Amino acid sequence: MLFATSDGGSKQLQPLSRADSLIYSELRDFNIGNSQIRVSSVSIDSTFSRKIYHVGVPYQFSKTQFHAELNNRFYPYAVNTPAKVTFPQEDMNIHLLYRNTVVRSIIIKTDPDLTMTQNRISLLVVFDDMPGEQLIKKIQQLGEPIPIVLKIQDPMQANDYRKRLGSRYNRIIFWLQNDDGQDLISANRSTAISKLNQLQQVLPKAMMLYKAEPQETEQSKKLINKLKTDFVDARNARMLNDNIDKQTFFNELADLRTTGSHSVAIISGNETTLSWLGQKLPELKKAGVRIIPPPNVSL
Repeated sequence: MLFATSDGGSKQLQPLSRADSLIYSELRDFNIGNSQIRVSSVSIDSTFSRKIYHVGVPYQFSKTQFHAELNNRFYPYAVNTPAKVTFPQEDMNIHLLYRNTVVRSIIIKTDPDLTMTQNRISLLVVFDDMPGEQLIKKIQQLGEPIPIVLKIQDPMQANDYRKRLGSRYNRIIFWLQNDDGQDLISANRSTAISKLNQLQQVLPKAMMLYKAEPQETEQSKKLINKLKTDFVDARNARMLNDNIDKQTFFNELADLRTTGSHSVAIISGNETTLSWLGQKLPELKKAGVRIIPPPNVSL
């Protein structure tokens, strides 16, 4: 296995301790703690000793992804990152080759005593109206099971949206609201039951969003029990509106990793938020985040 960079890097790897900072940054991004790292050195001559990083990782850890990301990090410094995989252990030895000299080595070994801590996150993108083709493409390009949530006030509106989307995007959830933009199940349960029964006739397989306030949970559950409609559970979802700045948006997404084994976020859909999501998602996945479909309501 070989990842190569050109010799035309725009940055200088001087002093060589800069390489150590870059290595540790990459290890942190992959949630590799200090307890998994041991550093030794081998003397090359009287003026230079090469550091060797011995890194223990769980079985599920992607060594190939780490190698690729490490290569990207060192690309601006004109550092080559040739690597060798040893079988059957599938351990990986990565060398940092700078100006024809191996300046650092990273030996990644599977440690059977380590387990992969993987956060499961569900992301939903909500729109007030039918999203345009470019917004749909942005979501598709993320390559993850991310549903779009469409706000509706009546069943025929849902049917119209479903027809207009056609086969372009099949992960659709409807959010029934009143004229004031309030969740209809919370605002007026009797009207919600009537409209949801109508929707069941128009779109039998429609998926609805369930976003009750904590004090309304029991009453809303009784309502759901009366219906045949499927609901996605968004009771504890974090709302990421489009009125926050980029760094706050990134921080909110990063916090999803610490809120539990399965977190849900509802993101206001527009060009800006989808671009931000595309920038942040690779970093989250490096840290062990797995994007999964949102959960159904469990009664």
